[in-house]
Amino acid sequence: MTEPGATDALLTWDDQMEALKGVVDRLLKIWRPDGPTVVERQDMTRLALSILACGYLCRVYTDDRRPVFMPLWNYACNQGGPNPDYVYSTVEVDPTGAYQLSGYRGSSRFVEITQHENDMFTPAILGGGHVPLQVTNDLDELHLDHDGYFSVVMSEERPRNYTGDWWRLDPRAHRLLMRRCACDWKQEVDARVAVNRLDDAGADMTPEEVARRFSDMTAWIEGMIEFDMRLVRYYRQHHGINVLLRSTKIDEMGGLPRQAYYDGIHEIGDEEALIVEVPLPGECVYWQILVADDRFATVDWVNRQSSLNDVQARVDGDRVFRAVISRQDPGVYNWLDKADFPWGIIQMRLYRATDFPAAIVTRVPVSEVLKHLPADTAVVTPAERAEQLRRRREGAQLRQIW
Repeated sequence: MTEPGATDALLTWDDQMEALKGVVDRLLKIWRPDGPTVVERQDMTRLALSILACGYLCRVYTDDRRPVFMPLWNYACNQGGPNPDYVYSTVEVDPTGAYQLSGYRGSSRFVEITQHENDMFTPAILGGGHVPLQVTNDLDELHLDHDGYFSVVMSEERPRNYTGDWWRLDPRAHRLLMRRCACDWKQEVDARVAVNRLDDAGADMTPEEVARRFSDMTAWIEGMIEFDMRLVRYYRQHHGINVLLRSTKIDEMGGLPRQAYYDGIHEIGDEEALIVEVPLPGECVYWQILVADDRFATVDWVNRQSSLNDVQARVDGDRVFRAVISRQDPGVYNWLDKADFPWGIIQMRLYRATDFPAAIVTRVPVSEVLKHLPADTAVVTPAERAEQLRRRREGAQLRQIW
């Protein structure tokens, strides 16, 4: 129990709120240097609030002595171009500690856990010149019992006389990022994963530690949002507009080693559309495409069809995936709804693919889309689109994001 008076010098609620006052204005100067509209100001305010909530869960609530996987990016905390097929969770770790990860594998496509050396995101990561930590483990490497239960120890060295599953914890690692991938959102069952520290029983955070972590929230919000705004602008400068090119930038920063990213910028008028054509690899465990705004916030995937994966999409007979990006519904099955954003990012993922075909992007009037697509392109009526979106909304809510 802390002695009375011992915490009098700690930052108060008002002190912490004062430190957060300039966050949105500083981010707006980067996002809209010529001045935001009223709507844009409120949109950035909402985004900052969501990342503050995320920061409490991932930075203030839990630590590396009493770890808990907490939700990171999702449809409520929409930053970093979240892949709608992924449930992202994160936890702090002490690289000198020993941890047990245990739970039930479920039936989702894959579950990977990546070790990160950066405790918080910062735009400095974009600078390059540093070889990132590239360690990712897969739950499918582990032994499962008849109920699908697994248990693995993660530590720098294998415990003496321990014969069970073991993953090495890199000495540089300070955070784990778990991605649980599901393509059939309604039918696949997400993994349930617990984490416990084995060499330290932990203790309640001291008031000083809570206050310190709370005071990190300014850097947490600004670092995460600014990082992604600058990443989008990197792609605009280096990849170009209305293109989709294979990227190595995320790999340089420590993405999934077995996942290839394609990135580009979309910028079209309300009466226009982009037709994206990608021949599918000979073999590919998983693929997906999404559209996001110019802050790398994925377009609302619960209420809009802003992403498609290898279960949700229709592939043409020539094994080419074709999709249409536009604000107006073009009436094709593979529509990617960019919403009202004037420009943003296109991102595609190929996971464990044998080859990486080039993508073709064609700009056309939205009224002429079907003239540029194969005759057997799948189309939908307004009633069919409404049902497609209803199923999508249901499936998104059935994912276990907590």
